[in-house]
Amino acid sequence: MMVEVTYQMVLSTLQTAGILVGIGYYIMTLRNQQRSQKTAEETRKYQLLYDINQFTSDEDIGQDFYALMDMEWTDYDDFTEKYGVKNNPTMNMKRQKMFRRWNFNGLLMRDGLIDADSFVQTLADNAPILWNKFGGLVEEMRIRNDNPDLYIGFEILAKEVDKYRVSKGLKSYLEPNRQRINLQ
Repeated sequence: MMVEVTYQMVLSTLQTAGILVGIGYYIMTLRNQQRSQKTAEETRKYQLLYDINQFTSDEDIGQDFYALMDMEWTDYDDFTEKYGVKNNPTMNMKRQKMFRRWNFNGLLMRDGLIDADSFVQTLADNAPILWNKFGGLVEEMRIRNDNPDLYIGFEILAKEVDKYRVSKGLKSYLEPNRQRINLQ
């Protein structure tokens, strides 16, 4: 039995082949676009980390960190008396500068623009140390200023970096007995 090949059959076969080639091309284009997008996202992440590193690499940052770690207070009012903007604008500015840096970085982490591993490898893991010391103060500031999200990025960063440290078998910097503000 012989099948007669007609013009209609050839045309139909060519149309089907054309559709299959088009679908294959479309799939290949989508995959290339996904790879390009992933590469662009990674490039943006590393550019962002580089920019943050440049921003946080000034020579004063280490001095500011240790100056903040040397601060001592008994309660919120004692803190504002010693380190508030009216009585100690220099220390207030150092604290604000450091808190804003960590807050910004934490917001980037929250939004998935940077991850804890890249952050720690590029910048440092001392955000939990500062949060351990100042977290109670920030919590009280949130209450007194009716601003529940004040420095929320700083808190997120500290917790994520600490979680990363613990996942690597390192000691947690977020001690349960961190300095708390006396609310009396």
